[in-house]
Amino acid sequence: MRLPLFIAYRYLFSKKKINAINIITAIAMLGFGVGAFAMIIVLSTFNGIENLVESLINNYDPAIQITAEGRKTFVYTDGLKTKIEALPEINTVSQVLEEKVVIKYDEHQEIAKIKGVSTNYQSAKFDSVLVLGEFNLGDSSRHFGVFGGGLASKLNLFPGSPQLVSVFVPRRDVEYNSLNPMASLSTKYLRSSGVFLVKEDIDDEVFITALDFAQDLLTYPGQVSSLEISLSNEEESDAVKEKLVQALGEGWRVKTRKEMNELIYKIFSSEKWFTFAILSLVLVISSFNIFGSLIMLVLDKKKDIGILKSMGSSDAVIRKVFLWQGSYIAIIGGGMGVLLAILLVLLQQQFGFITMDNGIVDEYPVALIPRDIILTLATVSVLGFLISIYPARKAANTQISNIN
Repeated sequence: MRLPLFIAYRYLFSKKKINAINIITAIAMLGFGVGAFAMIIVLSTFNGIENLVESLINNYDPAIQITAEGRKTFVYTDGLKTKIEALPEINTVSQVLEEKVVIKYDEHQEIAKIKGVSTNYQSAKFDSVLVLGEFNLGDSSRHFGVFGGGLASKLNLFPGSPQLVSVFVPRRDVEYNSLNPMASLSTKYLRSSGVFLVKEDIDDEVFITALDFAQDLLTYPGQVSSLEISLSNEEESDAVKEKLVQALGEGWRVKTRKEMNELIYKIFSSEKWFTFAILSLVLVISSFNIFGSLIMLVLDKKKDIGILKSMGSSDAVIRKVFLWQGSYIAIIGGGMGVLLAILLVLLQQQFGFITMDNGIVDEYPVALIPRDIILTLATVSVLGFLISIYPARKAANTQISNIN
């Protein structure tokens, strides 16, 4: 086993009769290095953006959400409360009421979604997604709301804006009066206390306010549309979900945060692996340089092959020499690219020298995952091995009688 490795190593760094072999070998190494470098950088960037989005989602969406099956709203009864709070893993249970409304500020009017939350809503956790103002929902005398960045921009609304924000929705308890349409609307007023950014679909339509404000506006006294649960250890969310499903029985829908944002996770995963496939194709194209290099090397080393066979070397040994030669080119080139990419990613994590203009964070987010490094090196090694099979067979099949 050591003989093929040693000969392949000597062939890689020894001077060849045909100088083009050295040039093609160098190009092949460079191609694999650039491909592996790009693969690590791109995958690390995807990981960083995914972690950033996930952190924003974690600060907005609860660990577990409970809604009623087939019902828009329900009453959070003492019996339901006892079943839920009996689980020691549960930290808090926040009551939430959501509904589509029309919101107006100055001359701007938009359709939005009101999210009324109870007083134990985790505002401290929410503070990390605030970009303006503070999380303040007011009290019984003054009502405030925290608005998504997209909605606030469309309304030209900011914390401290002088005018009141009008929120209205058709009343559920009266019939529509064509002579006096305003009598058929439930209207309340509040001010903006803050602006937050999470993700586009939420930022463009959601504003958060007090639960009693939403219940009064929507004429849903004492009712909620969901329960948002925080856990002492969020890694136990799947196990807690199963316990809640058993405790609540039929008629309830229980979802973890990942299930609530299933589409986002699928998009990130599909985009990441689609990009990986494209970069792998670049490596496949680069690997043809190895093919050309080895074919020319076989022609250059015919005399050496004859000497080795005359000394008793088998076809298998000759074949392994050229298989290792191609693998060396791929692994050394790809390995150098991977090392350089790792260094760049670690420097970005430490110093953040690549910045984002007008972004949620100042530095471009990156995250290095060992799995990506292993996968990249494995891809490089496999391609180097596969592209070397034909030249290795050609070398092994060379007959001594045909060697001058």
